[in-house]
Amino acid sequence: MLGALRQVYGNGMRARGISNGFLSLNSHNLARHWGSRISAEAAGWGQMSSIRRLSNSRQVLVDFRDVAQEGRDAAKLGLKKQVVKSRANERVVLWKLYGTFHKHNTLLSLVAVVEDLDFMEKNTHLSYNEKVLYYLELPHQLKLHVSAGQLGFRKAQRAEYEAGYQVSARMFKLIEEKNILGPGDKIELVMTDFGKGREAFVNALQGKEGSKVRPHVTRISDNTTLKFGGSRSKHLRRL
Repeated sequence: MLGALRQVYGNGMRARGISNGFLSLNSHNLARHWGSRISAEAAGWGQMSSIRRLSNSRQVLVDFRDVAQEGRDAAKLGLKKQVVKSRANERVVLWKLYGTFHKHNTLLSLVAVVEDLDFMEKNTHLSYNEKVLYYLELPHQLKLHVSAGQLGFRKAQRAEYEAGYQVSARMFKLIEEKNILGPGDKIELVMTDFGKGREAFVNALQGKEGSKVRPHVTRISDNTTLKFGGSRSKHLRRL
């Protein structure tokens, strides 16, 4: 009987020790769990605060970008106003009609040679030679440009006589429609190369298509570059 009681008491003590150990183990695990959770929450709050700081810095950066863009827009607007004011006091000294008559295409460009009447007042710091160079090389402003491709001619058709004639007639018609030439305006013709369009341009100028432009022509010059010796040329373009 006494031996049975001892056995039961021993088993109870062992069970209590196991349960105590289990409780101590569970409390340790709970402490680790809550500690890791608290640290995770703290890290999360730290991340949230860093994200907030980053978003605030990005917002400030965006605000600075907006201010910079507004400043650039204002500067561009002021520059445009200055350009408009400066252009208001310009006059056209001469008109130049550049004709490029390649073997494969015909191109015509109408250019206005302009003079700034306030150039001397705006550029008092320039030397005498620089002022002379300005008047010797006045600025050119492109007004019209016509080519065979714009009129629907494709590939080998651009090199034909008809394409050159149509380009010339179109240019003369635009000059007349836009009323570009005044009563006392002068035109200088500058021709380059010797394609089929060159003869077509001369014939159109002498015909009824160029009747409004022909009285204003004061000078005809040739700007074709001639080769004497030198390196070997590139091979001919084949269509």
